[in-house]
Amino acid sequence: MGTGGERYGAGRPGWRRKCEQTYSLDIRRLHQRRRLEPLLAFSWAWSRGGERSGEIAVYVNGQGDGLTLRYHWTPYGHEARSIACTASITRTPCRYGGYRPWFVCPDCGRRCAVLYGVSRHGNFACRVCQRLVYSSEAESPLDRLWRKQRKIESRLIEGEIKPKAMRWRTYERLIDRINEIEQEKDEHFVMRLVPMLWRSGMM
Repeated sequence: MGTGGERYGAGRPGWRRKCEQTYSLDIRRLHQRRRLEPLLAFSWAWSRGGERSGEIAVYVNGQGDGLTLRYHWTPYGHEARSIACTASITRTPCRYGGYRPWFVCPDCGRRCAVLYGVSRHGNFACRVCQRLVYSSEAESPLDRLWRKQRKIESRLIEGEIKPKAMRWRTYERLIDRINEIEQEKDEHFVMRLVPMLWRSGMM
């Protein structure tokens, strides 16, 4: 597992740790891959930039209502420690049959789909206990507009050409939305520019 020493959950969202930058264990993926069967043992790994960045061993208990995560964690300035983090599993019925599994956060006991690790104490817990934010929460309004535009453009060829299988009505709607975003970006730019011009005496 990773080494400690990261700035832990301080300040506004731009300075807090991001969910996307941590090790996450999603119970929905485990359930989909049939990894919640009683007495099952397996390893779970993460990679960044095409290289393995962390790995844990997972042991499901005999009743299938909990699991234990075992891994090594190195606090900043200290030697590696062996950690065993246990999380209970609860299940809720689905509307059309079957059930949905949830983790019970080891720290606060709230129901959650994802556990994140590791904290400054070396454990996995829910997003609230880990004081994590999503990357989108730290974006400026202009960043969010760019992200929305890139998402729409990714559905088109070179950002503006209609794919053959796409309906014209859909294509025109996407182009209209891109134009709306471009206008919003221009307005945002003007709103930021005017105060600067006033302060500089150019208006």
